Amino acid sequence: MPDINTSKINHLTMEDKSDISREFVRLAKYAMAGRTSDATLLSRRVLRSLSKSRPELQDEIKRAISESVTSASPTRTITAVPVDMESRMELVRREARPDLEITPIWPASVARELGDILQEREHTEALLDEGLSPTRSLLLIGPPGVGKTLCARWLARQLHLPLLTLNLASVMSSFLGRTGTNIRTVIDYAQKTPCVLLLDEFDAVAKRRDDASELGELKRLVTVLIQSIDDWSPASILIAATNHPELLDPAIWRRFERVITFPLPTAPEVKQVIANEWRVSVNCDAVDLVGDMLTGHSFAEVARDMARVRKQSVLNGTTADESLMSFALTLKDRLPKEAMMRLAKQLETGGHSQRRVSELTGIARDTLRIQQQPKKSRKEGKNGTK
Repeated sequence: MPDINTSKINHLTMEDKSDISREFVRLAKYAMAGRTSDATLLSRRVLRSLSKSRPELQDEIKRAISESVTSASPTRTITAVPVDMESRMELVRREARPDLEITPIWPASVARELGDILQEREHTEALLDEGLSPTRSLLLIGPPGVGKTLCARWLARQLHLPLLTLNLASVMSSFLGRTGTNIRTVIDYAQKTPCVLLLDEFDAVAKRRDDASELGELKRLVTVLIQSIDDWSPASILIAATNHPELLDPAIWRRFERVITFPLPTAPEVKQVIANEWRVSVNCDAVDLVGDMLTGHSFAEVARDMARVRKQSVLNGTTADESLMSFALTLKDRLPKEAMMRLAKQLETGGHSQRRVSELTGIARDTLRIQQQPKKSRKEGKNGTK
């Protein structure tokens, strides 16, 4: 902060002096605790407030704020990733520009959260000028395969930041104290340059401290993580992901600025994944049918099934419709009656005889013949009239 001349301080009211003293104490507390990002944000807010009451200091204050923006966004490139001292395995996997194997389909609630984060990052300087910080930490929760890891990759790509992913296999050590040291090393490394740090399977290192089955070292790890989240630089984003949020220490939850829940995909989202995989219209009858059958499955499960079916399609020389209908038949046992009738109708439309459709679906031929009749004819038949 710029020096304040004592004679000029005398012109301030007692209330102003009290406010400045209070803010100075907080600033000293942050600085001595090594909480650089918090000290920077508080300094910016105090300077901005001071510029209104002390117009003669505005130029100096602007220069100080400008310098803080530069220092909050380091550009130094880090190339050598840290390794475990015993195994020499890398503690993080670093990707300068993460690749996305699929186009993400975000549920509406997730899309809103991610949109807010991108907007904050686009206006970082405006937020900093008000003593605010863009979102620095995210906790992603949800069942496996719903897009948590993909979200971290997508955000890193959108923000043009490298992605650092914690390597649990190398970080977790049987040597007492080594795991904590490795975690600190990874966090220190990530803090040296703007990045997205992903702590996947977060429950493995942030379990409840009241869990009697856990060693004291893992309990101390939680304290380290809490401090790291609190002090995280606004130039980077810390993302933790877990399939088991109930295992997390309660204090961890309060530290994350945003908690985003990833639900299982809805029927329209499943159908969109299938259509994207096959590069066909989402209104395709086969896509519609298989999408209904796979609703309740994760994105990863749907993508895995479609990859397998597409391979068979290439090997057998079949079309998308034929392949999807064949796949639907393998799942027919889980179909409700209405969906099974739709499958039978589509098989008939595809050129199969009623005998063959009956064999494939288990629906009686008489039932198929009745379903083939126009609704008006069926109604007349029930009334015994022509």
